[in-house]
Amino acid sequence: MLASALEVREVQNLHQILLLAVRQMKTLHATLGALMADVAAIRRTVLQDSDDVARYRNNLTATMETARPLVDEAMQSYEDMIRQIEESEELRN
Repeated sequence: MLASALEVREVQNLHQILLLAVRQMKTLHATLGALMADVAAIRRTVLQDSDDVARYRNNLTATMETARPLVDEAMQSYEDMIRQIEESEELRN
């Protein structure tokens, strides 16, 4: 009986760890996406031999618009994983 209770607690702890890990991956993915867009915009600005901040902002906006669907898809995937983990825990309780 005690061993069974410990197993349940271990599974619940693992479940919480998994949920936290996926949430952290989601945050890191969003941060990495923003960094990649910024680097791409800087690269375009430098390659055009212009120090114009307005051009940089235009490049960044264009890059973000291009990347947005990919980022949105990844964020939805993370949300789906989080929801599945949460639902699986609810079924256990």
